[in-house]
Amino acid sequence: MKIYYLLRNKCLLLVLLGFFLGVPGSLAAAPTEVYFSPQGGAEAALEKVLDDARWDIRAALYFFTSRPLAAAILRAHKRGVKIQVIIDGNDESDYSKGYYLRQRGVDVRYARGLPKKAKKSKKSKYRVKKFGLMHNKFMIVDDKIVATGSYNWTASAEKWNRENLLIIKSSSLARRYTAEFKKILASTFVK
Repeated sequence: MKIYYLLRNKCLLLVLLGFFLGVPGSLAAAPTEVYFSPQGGAEAALEKVLDDARWDIRAALYFFTSRPLAAAILRAHKRGVKIQVIIDGNDESDYSKGYYLRQRGVDVRYARGLPKKAKKSKKSKYRVKKFGLMHNKFMIVDDKIVATGSYNWTASAEKWNRENLLIIKSSSLARRYTAEFKKILASTFVK
């Protein structure tokens, strides 16, 4: 009987450690959903997470051209959910949903990667970008759900590209992503 209680207490300790410290491989593994594109349900899964949001959505996105996801963001905004969206500042796409959402009252900002060292090149016919990319693709919802992966919020990602999406329910992971979001937010600008 003593062995039973000893083992039970050790398991409980491992579960608590995993929960509070976010220890990978612990007994407190976070519930995770995995999606692949094209046409693997990633967009619909993101739309559901957005529709289920209750108070807070923070998204850092490289590109954002998906009409269904922009509509889900607007639905959340109309429900009173606080929303902050950061899009890569190098984005010059006519299809970007940043301006569209901003015109409807959503907090949309832009960020770039670090400045690049200036290089003069007479041979290149392409415009040289002065900054690196804000290449993240993640979202934190209600301080407990993280959606991340290579999946861009674009029509191409849903219809043609091979990309992946993880939706993870973990408050400890959400705290780590929120800290990174705040770092990026400190360097944002408005177009």
